[in-house]
Amino acid sequence: MQSQTPSHGIGPRSALGLSVLPSERSPTPITADSVLLALTSQGATTLHLPAVGLPGLVEGLAHLTAAARPPIQVVAVDAELGAIADARPQAAKAQLASLDKEESRTAVSVAQSALRVAKTLGARHVRLRLGEVDGLERLWKEARSHFLRGAILDEDDTEPGEALLRARSALMPRHLDAVRRAIEQLANHAVRSEQTLLLGYPRRATELPLPIEVRLLCEEFAGAPIAPSLDLPAAHLASMMRLVSMADSVRSFAKGPLHCIGDACGPVGALPPGSGEVDVAAVCKALPKDAVLSFMPWPGLSFREVLSGLAALTQLHPDSQREPDTWPSSPVPATHPSRQR
Repeated sequence: MQSQTPSHGIGPRSALGLSVLPSERSPTPITADSVLLALTSQGATTLHLPAVGLPGLVEGLAHLTAAARPPIQVVAVDAELGAIADARPQAAKAQLASLDKEESRTAVSVAQSALRVAKTLGARHVRLRLGEVDGLERLWKEARSHFLRGAILDEDDTEPGEALLRARSALMPRHLDAVRRAIEQLANHAVRSEQTLLLGYPRRATELPLPIEVRLLCEEFAGAPIAPSLDLPAAHLASMMRLVSMADSVRSFAKGPLHCIGDACGPVGALPPGSGEVDVAAVCKALPKDAVLSFMPWPGLSFREVLSGLAALTQLHPDSQREPDTWPSSPVPATHPSRQR
């Protein structure tokens, strides 16, 4: 497999998200040692660590990354990993945006634990999921059902997505206040540990932050160690559902140092580049040349497909592309502009 690190020293180009583990279909039990051996033997040595509950994995990675010439580099962890590290996996469900102050405090505690784990592993980035806006589940299900049916409406017809976005706009401000309080606490921790908090693109439009909100948060916390992090498959879904344009998503999240990049086909995302319907190359051109592209693969892929996708993504890194920059266009026809501004 081609090296994930360029020769001129800007750092790793791509990282493997461990949402799919090597040897997971093997008849022998998976262990942390077997996973780490498989990763190093196959050249997948730059990692983005989600909340993997495999016993001993974090400890094994800590041992490897502490070596004088570490065979594996961890560039980012997801905040939910803090709940695994604290041996309270249910706490991973706690949301920073929750209006329940106790739940929001729990989410802050989990993220602080993730920052400590990241520090142990030498990872500079912790990716946050801010959480849901309450009261939108019914409207989300209607909008998603409409999308999955492939309904085609005339311009005068009302789409479920419009109702969803109106309700979200009315309910969102209190949740954004909860996020501000949480980020203030976490940013102080991140400053002391010299790490960066990544505001992850929402998996669905009921979550925070959408583009307008991430721009607001980054402006309010200018100078603090926070940055946006694009999730391309999720942005593609929001675009296809006519909720947020792809161009707005990329422009608003592109400045961050790490992004989850993959192809997508309808609601199924995180596929190897070239196997779906997203112009992954165009998106990559819009990202910083020193950004890390994380491939957090769809769990239905084999590990061989995962490695192939990681290699393809490395080739699409903006530092590898020499053609003029172009902004990715939304797959939504111009007659149906995004409702999100």
